[in-house]
Amino acid sequence: MAAVLDEPGIACVRVEGPPTSEGTVDQVDFDVVDLDGVVRMAAQVKSRVAGGSMSGAAALGILLEMINGKHEADVYRLLTNGRPAARSAQLNEILSSAAGPQDLRDRLIELFRDAPQRRSQLEGLDENGLTRLGRCRVGYDARDDDEIREQLRNTFRGVRNRAQQGLGERSAGLLTGYLISEILDRAADVTGKRASFSVDELHRLVLVDGETLARTTGIRDWGILVGPVPAVPDVDRPELLGCLVASLPLAKGQVTRRVSMVGPSGIGKSSAATLFIADRADAYDFIGWIDCETEHSTRASFQRVLDTLNPNSPAKRPDTTVEDIQQAVQGGLGRLPGRWLLICDNVGSAREIDPWIPKVGRGDVIVTTVNAASHPGSGDIVHVSAMARGESIELLRRRLRLTDGERDHWMQALERLAEELGDWPLALELGASYLYSTGLGLDYVDHYLRELKVRSIADRDSIPPGYPRTLAAALNLCIDRLDARTQSEENLEPPSAALQMFFASGFLASHQIPAHLLLAAAISDIETLDPDHRGAFLVPPETVNLGEALRELRRFSLIKNDLPLPPTYGETLPDAERTIAVNTVSQALIRERLKGNPARPAAMNQLTGHVERWLSSSSQLGELERVQIMQSHAETLLTHIEDMGYTSERVALLYGNLSSPYYLQGDALRAEQLMVHELDHLARLESTNVALVTQTRFALAAIYLQTQEVSTEQHVRLATTFNEAVQHLEYVLHQARMWVDEYPKAALKFAVDARTVLHNSEFPVPESTRLALLADAFVDLESRIAPTSYSITHGALEKAEEFIQRHQYAEAERCCRELLGTRPSGHVDPEARRRLIEALAMQAKWSEAVGEVRFWKESPEAPRLFRGSIIDLIRNTCHACATGFSSGDMRAMLLLEEVLDWPDLDEFLKLGSDADREAIALARALREELK
Repeated sequence: MAAVLDEPGIACVRVEGPPTSEGTVDQVDFDVVDLDGVVRMAAQVKSRVAGGSMSGAAALGILLEMINGKHEADVYRLLTNGRPAARSAQLNEILSSAAGPQDLRDRLIELFRDAPQRRSQLEGLDENGLTRLGRCRVGYDARDDDEIREQLRNTFRGVRNRAQQGLGERSAGLLTGYLISEILDRAADVTGKRASFSVDELHRLVLVDGETLARTTGIRDWGILVGPVPAVPDVDRPELLGCLVASLPLAKGQVTRRVSMVGPSGIGKSSAATLFIADRADAYDFIGWIDCETEHSTRASFQRVLDTLNPNSPAKRPDTTVEDIQQAVQGGLGRLPGRWLLICDNVGSAREIDPWIPKVGRGDVIVTTVNAASHPGSGDIVHVSAMARGESIELLRRRLRLTDGERDHWMQALERLAEELGDWPLALELGASYLYSTGLGLDYVDHYLRELKVRSIADRDSIPPGYPRTLAAALNLCIDRLDARTQSEENLEPPSAALQMFFASGFLASHQIPAHLLLAAAISDIETLDPDHRGAFLVPPETVNLGEALRELRRFSLIKNDLPLPPTYGETLPDAERTIAVNTVSQALIRERLKGNPARPAAMNQLTGHVERWLSSSSQLGELERVQIMQSHAETLLTHIEDMGYTSERVALLYGNLSSPYYLQGDALRAEQLMVHELDHLARLESTNVALVTQTRFALAAIYLQTQEVSTEQHVRLATTFNEAVQHLEYVLHQARMWVDEYPKAALKFAVDARTVLHNSEFPVPESTRLALLADAFVDLESRIAPTSYSITHGALEKAEEFIQRHQYAEAERCCRELLGTRPSGHVDPEARRRLIEALAMQAKWSEAVGEVRFWKESPEAPRLFRGSIIDLIRNTCHACATGFSSGDMRAMLLLEEVLDWPDLDEFLKLGSDADREAIALARALREELK
């Protein structure tokens, strides 16, 4: 029927063939009739055991019986799953040869010369019989039932999708099972009234709406379904279903297969299992749904399975032990002749269900669990994560009762709602139900997300059917169970650390959270762990094992592994780059749970200290990718701190250290805003930390003066004025003079930095006069303090620049290599590298220069954060290449190509001056001309 579904002119297929009045009840199993009543094909079906064959003599005998009756057909076909024996293939070849009646008879008599009965039958055929015989064929079909079902599913999916039902992926198994059942019902109708199965009726049944089809689960008679199977979801998740189907392909062996679906509560694991049942229901003769939430529910579910498999089992006696039931269930499943499927829902660990599952048998097991830490044993693992955005939008549309037009109109609000709810199915269900039931429309989305999101996630009246609890309750249950493990486990450190890590994660960005940062923040204050300020603190395994702590969180799917951090300089641990991700809804619930907790301010301060250290250490090394990750965490943390109205010196320090990478990446406006926030927090604290105040005021002045040089557009939008910048520098000068005796290193650093900024600033008169006076004052201060390592390093940089200006390139190269040999941090590293490459280029050491440029462009450990230095490098290197070309050295093209192909160069140019942009534009034109 599937084969002729789209064939024009076909009216019906008659199950069990023509009416019994025609006397062919045993000769034809089904036939195909066209709109004119002509029988296009009459078929007889003969099955063989697996591996069995169909002999030529037997095949000919069946065909002769078919044509000897009154049943007239265009084609007579014998269909069998047996293998063709030697003469079977020859028989088919002769029948298909289009031979005349007598030639056909002669060739077949010769083929079956040692089969007297067949020879006699052939000799007795008249011309009409021989003509019918010439229209006979034998069809050998080696497919087993599973393969036939799979092809049927695909056929019906195609029909439904062409009709734009959009439901073909969801219920193909239910549909196929239903239609098989329909065929069997018609075959069993002894009256013959239902024998004709019209193509139109088949089309109607194939295109039955999804809701009607889904309601047939468990009540059709093509297989037995035991247990509380949830309703088939009305929103498809084809990618997730595809992973399940791929994990349990068609199988012919006797080995029990298992696939584990792992994910947090409410993410859609059980729904995906239901989708699998709907898609593959026809492939199983027995399906059992096992509720594994508790030992009692597990035993009760398997008892129901046993009652169905063997109602008279001795294991049903009152004194039966769990082991007796387990053995009886294994025996019952193992003896089933067909395939069986068990859905073990909400399993704590794989060990809990192993005793119930037979190791041998034609069965599949799907396990759903929140425990990502438990070893799943054999079989595939499917990690269930958030819905695709399109799936989320469709779920919201259905729950909010929107038409397609209304969905399009409110698409921006729906996108925002899905984003804020993390595309988490249960959160979407609860949020949409709350909005709908309280009468809030999508025009109130902002109000909902700001005021009511967490409330809706905990709203019991919004729980959708099939879910036992709210998302808030589910998450709090996981936290409570983790908390209980801190009391019951022998090794208390991993569970206790894990709980505090999870709480801390609620105040950071949701992705790529450094695991060692969370662990360190859970253990102690940064000053206690690292009083020498050596950088981001990595917790050694002998203190607390990071892997064991994360395993505690994965036990409840509270986290998932994320992309590792880019590598960094210095000493490290094997898992130093490990990061995790936490769903944004979980983070919102964490913050709600911790509201009013008296320990929260201290914990926030502790977390702030570690975030500041991770950010500042990456900034000092110029590690662009790590800095950008940490910027996201710092921004998120500071947002929550502001919401809490909390402040401390560490908060102020984090604002300041967050400002620097923004400035180095060219965003002077954001850098200034953050510095102003730092100053505001220090003022609110009435801080006595004069050094921190001085550093902040110097940074504000430097941002103003340096931005004027390169970006007029940003400069005019800065909040700082020229007079304020001068006042900041006058304050810095005053403090530095006071520190000459007590803190000479700090005084000298401020003097060097201020003098450098002032000498590089270009302002018209009278502004330049005021700045010149300040510069002279800082030079005087610098001259009165003994040199320090900082001033010596800075002096070496200036010396290298002098060598370049005097065309002493070899001396400049030597000076820069010596500086880089000390592995400097901060601005010294990029400035030394820049001068080194320029010196190499001016000596025509093109290959060495290209190597240094490639390191800077490609290595995550290179100081790619310092974009101002990179612009200077590209501009000056282009000049050096032009000098090489003018002397006839075309090897310079290698270096020119390398620097002009710098990633995001056009974005970098926004940081440069007009002169920078003009120089690089000329270099690009030169490259094109010389190609």
